[in-house]
Amino acid sequence: MPEVGGVVTEQPITRTWLVAAVYRPLRATTILLAGYFLLPIGHGNAWNAVGLVIGALMVTGFVLWEMWRIRGNSYPALVALEILTALVVLYIVVFSATYFLFSDYQPASFSEELTRLDALYYCLTIFTTTGFGTIAAVSEGARIAVSLQMVSSLILLGFGINFLASLVTDKIKHTHIGG
Repeated sequence: MPEVGGVVTEQPITRTWLVAAVYRPLRATTILLAGYFLLPIGHGNAWNAVGLVIGALMVTGFVLWEMWRIRGNSYPALVALEILTALVVLYIVVFSATYFLFSDYQPASFSEELTRLDALYYCLTIFTTTGFGTIAAVSEGARIAVSLQMVSSLILLGFGINFLASLVTDKIKHTHIGG
């Protein structure tokens, strides 16, 4: 690693690396959303078990791949930001699938039956704390799931803020001023 004024710095970020850093989370988002919309899950579907196993394998593979990528990377902070982005998408997909399955197996769980798109929309309104009120959790199970999402959203937000604060603190520590 190069040294500037006695301070070890990361290698400069190239344009190619930056494009890849943007592309990878977009690719992960596309794969996760495609899986959400295309995997065979739902009431009366003979392929439910297969869809759930494929989904679980996709999630496990995704997590293992991201953990492998961060090891020994020249830009661990940027890789961590990529992973955080992908985990937020994964989080949203998992809760959306949960709401869809609640609605599919027990249609009275929400104020209206949810399609996959409706479940994604509802999940995003909870995650962003927008809460338009167009869809509401009615059953006890659905309310528990929504409550878990609310609490875990706060935890995820806390991790995100902590991560950004760590990046800023680390940058301040490793920046040579007045060299």
